[in-house]
Amino acid sequence: MDWWKRLFGGTSDKSLDGAMYQVAKTLYSGDGKRSAEIRKFDNGQTYLLESEWVDGAEFRERHGGRMIGPFRSPKHAERFIVTAAWFSGAE
Repeated sequence: MDWWKRLFGGTSDKSLDGAMYQVAKTLYSGDGKRSAEIRKFDNGQTYLLESEWVDGAEFRERHGGRMIGPFRSPKHAERFIVTAAWFSGAE
């Protein structure tokens, strides 16, 4: 698992509750049915919030709203999500 920590920046025991973040980018799948918001927190960590299109006109957060990460940077998060089978619709 050391390679995982080196690639994605490891994990932290710190809570993100109440932490400030900036949305670095929101990515949409080619068919527009999936989105990933890249959030960069004031503690330097970056996370993804995945959402899927549902009936009607809204996106619903995946994983009960839990974010994926941390990643070393927004660029690392973007590289991860664009290669994910879920995001490309292959899953």
